[in-house]
Amino acid sequence: MRPVMNWPNFRPALGRGLIPLVSLLAAPWAGAENWPQWRGPRGDGTSHERNIARHWSATEGIAWKTPIPGEGHSSPVVWGDAIFLTTSSPETRERFLLRLEATSGRVVWKRAMFAADREAMHRENSVASSTPVTDGERVYTSFQQGDRVSLQCHDFDGKALWAISPLGFKGEHGYSYTPLLHGDLLIFDCRQEGEAAVLGLDKRTGAIRWRSEPSRRRISHVAPLLVQDGSREQVVVCGSDEMRGLQPSTGTTLWSCRGPSDVAVAGLSFGEGMVFATAGYPTKTRMAVKVSGSGDVTATHVAWQSHRQVTYVPSPVYHAGHLYTVLDDGMLCCFDAKTGEPVWEQRLGGRYRTSLLLVEELLHATNDQGLTTVVAADPKAFRPVATNDLAEFCYATPALSGGRIYSRTGKHLVCIGPAGR
Repeated sequence: MRPVMNWPNFRPALGRGLIPLVSLLAAPWAGAENWPQWRGPRGDGTSHERNIARHWSATEGIAWKTPIPGEGHSSPVVWGDAIFLTTSSPETRERFLLRLEATSGRVVWKRAMFAADREAMHRENSVASSTPVTDGERVYTSFQQGDRVSLQCHDFDGKALWAISPLGFKGEHGYSYTPLLHGDLLIFDCRQEGEAAVLGLDKRTGAIRWRSEPSRRRISHVAPLLVQDGSREQVVVCGSDEMRGLQPSTGTTLWSCRGPSDVAVAGLSFGEGMVFATAGYPTKTRMAVKVSGSGDVTATHVAWQSHRQVTYVPSPVYHAGHLYTVLDDGMLCCFDAKTGEPVWEQRLGGRYRTSLLLVEELLHATNDQGLTTVVAADPKAFRPVATNDLAEFCYATPALSGGRIYSRTGKHLVCIGPAGR
């Protein structure tokens, strides 16, 4: 029997913490991390930051709030004092890359990528849904341009270095594909009904170094994840009812596996030598696959699989033997990572599109109205810490860097934390 955690005395106390809080004025941690890609430095939603705020509201604990013109669901990425964000203008039909100053929120520059008609897409998608990625010298963007994929590279001054259109694109849900940087490669997985492929690109020139094609063409939006299994490094890709572990420098398939289902959106997580994946259509499925195999491992390396309590859009996080996820309808769940068995569950308020974050052994779950519930990552019991309301529409997963939280809402980029850092 899985325990359902009753929480009868909890009500979202907007703007109020539920336990004594760490001061927002605490000294910055010397080991602050950059946040160079979607879901952070490891691509798995975890942060090593310290003294992160636990208490804020639309008016309290905010260092700055900068209006972001146009529309987009992409997340910010942070390197030092540079923040990069993409957006689009319905009026001019342009797609933009912005650089902001992390200390003040000032827009340093704004570069137009191109102009094109708005693509057909799912009602909850946008034309600027792909999060950029940076290596500290360059920033890389991913857009749909007409019926083609558009990848571009700029330096930190906004100078265009290269632009390519390596693939044709066709997909009923629209475009949202975020690349991964590894060494001198930009690794890009584009699962779709058109020219589907995983590409390894020279990050300095955009030249294609290797190409790997999936066995089926079905649209999915899962970002590739770099994992380490003993001495073997690999990039795991997922979607179109298959998973693969690829050798990063060559794109060679190390192992492959059927599942979890046709259309996958949520990001991957890794722990216990397993990669955790979910898919939402046509069969909701969550599963764990051991990454130590070779060849087709469908019959040998699937650790577990379940069709209950499955997230579609929000990505889970792994921590200390357990997998935590918030379902689209607001149910927060804790699972045993080795078995996939439920440990506890608790319903939060609202609907969720952002992915979970884990910092200082605390989970941050932000719903689509900007309400963040902070919960201890504790398998023993559901332990709420605080609820904080920005009171703005929110689909983008926040970034954590330099002791601050950077949250993109429908109209703003909001910096949560101490001013003047």
